[in-house]
Amino acid sequence: MRMNRTFSIPVELVHELKKKHNQSETVTRALRKHLDPNQKETLDDASTRMILIELSMRFEPHSTEMELLKTLKSIISG
Repeated sequence: MRMNRTFSIPVELVHELKKKHNQSETVTRALRKHLDPNQKETLDDASTRMILIELSMRFEPHSTEMELLKTLKSIISG
């Protein structure tokens, strides 16, 4: 059974949610994940941008890896 509820959330989340194909399912999955303390985060949960940010903290500033990350960031944002 499903039930409609109204909650107040930040505007930026509303804009992100509008981009999703099935908004109700997205909210359901997010709440289940948040409420289940045993569920672990997976790489699938991270955005490409967040993965690149995490990787950039692991490499030296002028390394080949960092240059590759900069290229990937520019491709994604462009």
